[in-house]
Amino acid sequence: MDVEGLKEDLRQARIFFSRMFPFMAIPLSYMRIIAVPKLPNAYAGVTPKGVLAISIEDWAELGREHKRWVFFHEVLHLVLQHPFRCERLGKEEKPLFNFAGDGKTNHLISYSNLSGYLQPPKDIVTLQRISSIVKVPVETLEQMSVEEIFNLVRKHVETVEVTVDLLEEELDGAVVQEGDPALGAGEKRDEVKRRWAEITRTALSYAKMAGTLPAEFERGISEIFEVKPPWQITLRMGIRTCEKQDSSFAYPSRRGDQYPGPLGYKYSVWCLVDTSGSISEPLLRQFLGIVKHEARNAFEVYCIAWDAEAYDILKAHNPGEVARKIAGKMKGGGGTVILPTLKKACRLVRPGDAVIILTDGDISDKGSEETRQWFRRLAAKAGFAMLGYTDTPVPAPGFMERHLILSEA
Repeated sequence: MDVEGLKEDLRQARIFFSRMFPFMAIPLSYMRIIAVPKLPNAYAGVTPKGVLAISIEDWAELGREHKRWVFFHEVLHLVLQHPFRCERLGKEEKPLFNFAGDGKTNHLISYSNLSGYLQPPKDIVTLQRISSIVKVPVETLEQMSVEEIFNLVRKHVETVEVTVDLLEEELDGAVVQEGDPALGAGEKRDEVKRRWAEITRTALSYAKMAGTLPAEFERGISEIFEVKPPWQITLRMGIRTCEKQDSSFAYPSRRGDQYPGPLGYKYSVWCLVDTSGSISEPLLRQFLGIVKHEARNAFEVYCIAWDAEAYDILKAHNPGEVARKIAGKMKGGGGTVILPTLKKACRLVRPGDAVIILTDGDISDKGSEETRQWFRRLAAKAGFAMLGYTDTPVPAPGFMERHLILSEA
């Protein structure tokens, strides 16, 4: 196999995707592609700056359908910006990120409805395979980002067998396709990342006009455009929404007797903290500190520790002291059930109060219909409802879900 043969394979792949899956045609035409003699353990891979490198020695062994699959897989790595999202990881961590990224890309390929035209290699990484490792349902993994899946995998295994196609360094090779000048080897990584986001938006628009973009595939690609504010901001702004003001002539006004005075409605903040998992004391202290500061006009801030049952109510006058008390109840292990806590909170919470749940996400009854109903009841009663998780997302109807990471507040 020579460079001319690679160029012909690329031309045939572009023709195929233009007809069968137009979304792929645009990024495949824009990307820079080079040919190298040999890659360590992959047919192809993408460099840290987003250049597709193809192993000439191994490429000749592949059939037409297999080559199409490799193009699809590597392009999705770039569309989802995996080379840029793992740039700060250490050398030992990148294979685990590659493993998580492969699961996401291969799951998206399964939504393309091209199974008869593509031939994946044996033992590819799938979300089903990852699910068997981390003991999390595939439906939950579908909703998680590649970083969240990577963190889960890292907690369960130290090494994995994976074809490493997120390459460590830039490579030199014969040019198969120059691609977009903005994606050239001399461009800065931030500029290349920005340009790939533009290309992806263009491809999405083009595929929508062609009417060939499956909804599940579009949702997976749109992940990179969803910008969620940090959980600290969500928490601050959410608590502030509970502060409601009215006016009454029964209260004096600084503007004069002819004006009604301000009347504020008192509310409470309820923090339901899971003590069975991996919530650290520093994270808990930071969380309670933000709650106490933003809820300084509240009637009271309460904390309820829970695992299989709900424990006594603690008043959060001093966030550090409450964090130490709750941290002392942290025991780890399974048996976490949230339903009794939701029922207890529904009895105690007054309309308009803020309810915030902290958990690692490993809750045994989170999938039951009764639990979802009590989530809805509690959220309907609360003025602000948020669920923060450290590991695994929790389907909580009516609650705003945020991934909690310890950082500077």
